[in-house]
Amino acid sequence: MSELPAASDGSVVGDYSAVIRDSQAAVLASAERITVVGRWVVLAAAAILNHLGNRNPASSVPIVDTILFLWSLVNLVVSVVLVRGYRPNRWFGFLTTGVDLLVATSILYFAGGYTAQTDFSLLFYLLIIASAVRLGLPGALATAVVVSLLYVFVGGLTGFPNFSPPPGFVIGRVFLFLFVALVAGLLVGDVRLRLNRALRTAIERATQLDETRRREAFEKERAARLEEIDKVRSDFVSIVAHELQTPLASIKTQADTLLTQQHRVDQETRAALVEGIHRSAASLSDLVQDFATVNRIENHQYSYRFERIELSSFITEVVQQFQMDPRKYPLRLRVEPGLIAQADRRRLQQALMNLLGNAVKYSPRGGNIAVMVFPDREGNAKVSVHDEGIGIRHEDIPKLFQKFTRLFDKRAMNIGGSGLGLYITQEIVRAHGGSMAVESEWGKGSTFSFVLPLAKDAPATIQTPTIQGELRATDPGPAG
Repeated sequence: MSELPAASDGSVVGDYSAVIRDSQAAVLASAERITVVGRWVVLAAAAILNHLGNRNPASSVPIVDTILFLWSLVNLVVSVVLVRGYRPNRWFGFLTTGVDLLVATSILYFAGGYTAQTDFSLLFYLLIIASAVRLGLPGALATAVVVSLLYVFVGGLTGFPNFSPPPGFVIGRVFLFLFVALVAGLLVGDVRLRLNRALRTAIERATQLDETRRREAFEKERAARLEEIDKVRSDFVSIVAHELQTPLASIKTQADTLLTQQHRVDQETRAALVEGIHRSAASLSDLVQDFATVNRIENHQYSYRFERIELSSFITEVVQQFQMDPRKYPLRLRVEPGLIAQADRRRLQQALMNLLGNAVKYSPRGGNIAVMVFPDREGNAKVSVHDEGIGIRHEDIPKLFQKFTRLFDKRAMNIGGSGLGLYITQEIVRAHGGSMAVESEWGKGSTFSFVLPLAKDAPATIQTPTIQGELRATDPGPAG
């Protein structure tokens, strides 16, 4: 069997070794079934010949019957084994061939050898044909040579000669043995050659089909990837255009007012315009910073400096630094002390700020915001930010942490954002060995959580939680 063809990249397309083994085993099993059928036919013929028209000595009849009976038991066992699905190997064929050869030689001897009037040489023909079916032309010729030698020597040793064979009888019989072996071997070889060609053709076609399917799958994957890249690029352009338009328009308008109306505006108005320009510039700076952060994350250039952090005091400090108007968004903090993690203070602060910023952006005026820090059942530290905002549809939750993903809703059309905050937050949490989770009910609010493993030498201990009331912060600004 030829080797399987390889794909264009050098790898073998498909593995058909099991198919080849099954095919070879099936051919061998078929050969054994054919020989066992022939064995029963020859056994029946030998039994008929031994009792009807047998001109050999009467003393040989029971001996031949005994040999045929024992042979029938062997044939019965072989038949049952093959019917029950046994896959024979070459040793099985050699074993049955040896038994058949012993039977044929014994009958030859006890029936009177080649001098007997009733000839049982059909048993030897069965042996030759069976060897051709099992082993092809070489096996058939080898069996014919062995059969010829046994026929000449064992047939001449018998003690029951009835007549002297004509000159050339033994030589002619040997010639017939070799002729039958040659014909049977050539026929079986031709059949096997055709079967091998058919199998090789089927494997080559299957290989070509596998290669075609692999290429189609590759092209589909490539097309899907290009479509995804195109969508990301389109979303990127759309978000950038949308996010740049508002602050740039604000900067331009307020700057034009300062330039053209500077002699007409009073000091208070001028200060308000300058503050507005500053806020818009800060918004643009945050947007550019998000893009730079994503680029550094994807290029594995986002560095971390881990240290032991006591989470309750750290989270409290971050929440107090967060700029918001507590009159618009009441915020409550619930922390449990004693939770220590290995974390990058600056990166973890950025992640928490992103979650707080989203909670403020998507919450209505007066909506409560809660920050909680506590140990979960697995012994990790869990940080959750809950809001009473617009909520998220269940089918949209898997999209939240993708780049440039914003779930536009008519209630949030005026809410800005780059669609990168949650992506950045998730990457930061993953770098800490943690994971993100979202729980949300459409129209009733959301809870964003991240879980951090605790420091190994600081196991979580459940203590009485510290509950702080409404936190107040001055200088309210953008949520970020």
